[in-house]
Amino acid sequence: MDILLEPKYYVLHIAIFLIATGLIATLIHEMRKPKKDPNDDPDTKRMNDMLKD
Repeated sequence: MDILLEPKYYVLHIAIFLIATGLIATLIHEMRKPKKDPNDDPDTKRMNDMLKD
């Protein structure tokens, strides 16, 4: 347990904390983003028109 409190590992702890915070923030940001309607994509519209014919 003493290894966790040694000063030479503080930079490692800060780096792990920053990476974890960044990943959690990215996850929350992506989850809050409104879902894109696939029918708005011009390629999807073109494929649907081709399938109707």
